[in-house]
Amino acid sequence: MDPTATISENANIYQVYKRGAVGRSIDITRYSCYDELEQDLARRFGIEGQLEDRGRIGWKLVYVDHENDVLLVGDNPWE
Repeated sequence: MDPTATISENANIYQVYKRGAVGRSIDITRYSCYDELEQDLARRFGIEGQLEDRGRIGWKLVYVDHENDVLLVGDNPWE
């Protein structure tokens, strides 16, 4: 798989990891949409401008759901 950021659930606090980097803890309730989440993660991991182009090969924002399936962030509606 291409380099990814993954999210693992623990209440409203999530551990976010970038391949090859130290993880960060975030409070998901701070964000009101995927765009805000994406921009903050890009800033935290120093990859600004690299998550916006969906057709480009490179960084992809994904998460692991409760069934251990890897899904792209943004494929499901923000709740």
